[in-house]
Amino acid sequence: MYEDFGTILNRGFYSWFRNLNICIPFILNFLINMIIYVLFVSLMGILFFTSNTGSIIDPATLSNKEILSILWNGFSENFGLFLFVIIAFFLFALFVQSFFTAGAIGMAKKASETGDTGIFDMLVSSSKNTIRLFLTILLTTLLLLVGIIFIVPGAFAVGNLNTFIQNPEASVNGMIALGIGFILWIAYIIFLNLVLALSSYALVIDELGPLEALGEGFRFFRNNKLDVSIIWIITIGLALINGYVSEFVDSGNILFTAIISLVPIVILQPLTTVLWTRLYLTRKGRKLYDPSDLLSVPDSF
Repeated sequence: MYEDFGTILNRGFYSWFRNLNICIPFILNFLINMIIYVLFVSLMGILFFTSNTGSIIDPATLSNKEILSILWNGFSENFGLFLFVIIAFFLFALFVQSFFTAGAIGMAKKASETGDTGIFDMLVSSSKNTIRLFLTILLTTLLLLVGIIFIVPGAFAVGNLNTFIQNPEASVNGMIALGIGFILWIAYIIFLNLVLALSSYALVIDELGPLEALGEGFRFFRNNKLDVSIIWIITIGLALINGYVSEFVDSGNILFTAIISLVPIVILQPLTTVLWTRLYLTRKGRKLYDPSDLLSVPDSF
């Protein structure tokens, strides 16, 4: 069922409004990642502030110089452990994100095709797609890191960092090259995020493998450049607007601050997930739910 872009936005909005429970995967992902973050910070603090005798040192009893010395000693003595902990927590957080992202896309797919969705759809989609989506996100991350090659020439041109700090004028050309490299890397990241924007959706909706999903995401962008670009811009624009508004929120108003911080999780992410899903389904010619029925009262939350 082909739909023009305006129809996708209109029907996608009503599909999201009818199924507000699509926010549940994003809320759960946020809460679990907060727990992971607290555990990570706590563990890193223990590693940093544990003395050679194994006892935990109270930072409040130390001077700034002593704290810096302890931090450096803790880092240098436990570098391998630090690296392992960072990688382990990163991969676990990424796996959790993959689980709930797969579930959210599965819910959006079911809502677009049948009109209603529920937690069961999230669990079914997550159980089938989490590992493959996790591997796809890892591959995408590696592709993003490839862009480091843009800053390598500038880094070599700058040379020794201590020498540059003492005499910045001696490496002006190197800093210019490094700055251009960073700009190119940022442009590369933006471009890659745009052309592979639908890879996760292709993987979950069509149950593809990681490499197949990346290829299908690129092909979909190539065939639907304008539509993908507009929704991508809308997604980034909504996030920027929310961030801009939060900058002017009175930090003393706890309620308003909490509401603003929940907007991306409860509204923006679920809504854009439905829009991306509907775009993919309609451009693939899939049969979607009769839009006239989307205005009826949902059967259940």
